[in-house]
Amino acid sequence: MTTPATHPIERAFQLAKSGDYRARSEISKAMSKEGFTISECEQLSLPSLSRQLNDLCRAMHQQADKAA
Repeated sequence: MTTPATHPIERAFQLAKSGDYRARSEISKAMSKEGFTISECEQLSLPSLSRQLNDLCRAMHQQADKAA
C-alpha cells in the first residue's frame, strides 16, 4: 500500500513548525528541493497564507532560540 503524497500547504506548515526556517521564502526553496513543482510553491505566496507561514516561522524560530 502506498501513502498519499503530502499536500503542499500541509508540508509548508510542517516545515514552518520545525523551527528550521525563518520565512516562507526559505520554505518554498526547501519544498522545491523536495520535488514540489513551481506552481505548488507559488501557492505559498498568496498574501494570507504567506503571512501565516511567516508568523509561524518567526514564532517557532524564537521558541527554538529560547530553548537553546
